[in-house]
Amino acid sequence: MELVLYHWPRFIPAILFVLFSLMTVRDKYTRLQKFGLGIVLFFISGPIVSIIAELLYSWFFAVLIRPVLDETNASFFGAYTLFVLFYDAIAYIIPLILYSKIMQLPVVISSTWFIQYVLQDRFALIISPTKISYLIVYAVAVILLMMVHKNDVEYVSTHLYSLSWKPVLFYNIALFFLIDSCYCALYFFQYVLSEEKDVLVLWLDGIVILACAFSAGFSKLNVYLSREQSNKIEYMKKFQENQTEIIRNFATISEAKSGETGEHVRRVSEYTAILASELLDNDVDIDIIKIASMLHDVGKLMIPNEIIEKPGKLTDEEYNIIKGHSSYGNELLSHSNGVILDVAREIAHQHHERWDGKGYPQGLKGEEISVYAQIVSVADVYDALTSKRSYKEPWPAERARTEIIIQRGQQFSPKVVDAFDKYYDQIEEIRLKYRDEPVEIK
Repeated sequence: MELVLYHWPRFIPAILFVLFSLMTVRDKYTRLQKFGLGIVLFFISGPIVSIIAELLYSWFFAVLIRPVLDETNASFFGAYTLFVLFYDAIAYIIPLILYSKIMQLPVVISSTWFIQYVLQDRFALIISPTKISYLIVYAVAVILLMMVHKNDVEYVSTHLYSLSWKPVLFYNIALFFLIDSCYCALYFFQYVLSEEKDVLVLWLDGIVILACAFSAGFSKLNVYLSREQSNKIEYMKKFQENQTEIIRNFATISEAKSGETGEHVRRVSEYTAILASELLDNDVDIDIIKIASMLHDVGKLMIPNEIIEKPGKLTDEEYNIIKGHSSYGNELLSHSNGVILDVAREIAHQHHERWDGKGYPQGLKGEEISVYAQIVSVADVYDALTSKRSYKEPWPAERARTEIIIQRGQQFSPKVVDAFDKYYDQIEEIRLKYRDEPVEIK
């Protein structure tokens, strides 16, 4: 009973911790489960764990260390501080694990919340000299913290998993040990030293107040930076959407000019995405090349219609003219800004280069060729072989597949051909889904 009467103000923050936690998980548990969890949350809350820890480490310290050290010696203070820091670090491990399980959140998020409540209790404990002042200090600290983050609550709740929680967690852990050290120093000054005690206590209080103020500012800064990053992502998303729309319109005009169908653009784009999923490292690059590949033949806009639409075999002079579409594509896209258009320019310029160096327009060889162009080269040739053109009939799919494999290490990059062969069934599904001809050629 004495223990309850002595520590009763700290039970109020523990109850607030329970209410906040249950409100956060209100849709995850039944009413009966919440009642049981409320009891568990109360006993793993920062103030209650702190009270139990203080009782235990005081007893352990009295039994293990106090008998062998002089309380007026500096070594006593050092030993006491290290013992408390170590004991507190161990004491909160199980409560942190339980809290993470109850909240059903990633450990870094639940730990940040939990330690924040621990810090509020410790802050009020070290600043206030009496029980009533503890409640006043605690209330003022919570109000000030709410004022600092009053415009951030909605954002945090909707961007819970995109926020960078680790820096705040590490900062709070460091602050926890700082406050613990100051608490130990306060104990040492109050019960061991007699001279200038008040000045030293005020000095420690000042350190704690400043440290906590910096912590609040740091968390505010973290939210601000996250907002900035979200705004940048949203801007880039809109910018990318605009680029994509331009590319689609440009590609449609290009294919209409070249006598090829819009389905050719779609098929090459889909083939490219399948191959890129095997060869590129992240989803962003895959999305970029999928869109950029639509402009692989944009340079044909500069080629005369009579050459593009010629039904028979091209003369050497006509062939040289049509080969110029790669350079034209590079020129058309060279003045455009944006990641997608930059990749589109590389593809338009290099997708007729050959792995063996016998391609055009630059005669690039091997890895000198952009990986984007290596991928689109295989996708484009396979679709050209299996599609009807003014100058040829479509090849059967298996014959075109065999031709691509034969050209491994000659016309095409070996790794791209390997990816083509590995995912051929998916590529063939795309070809059939977006085919030009209603009748399949066997």
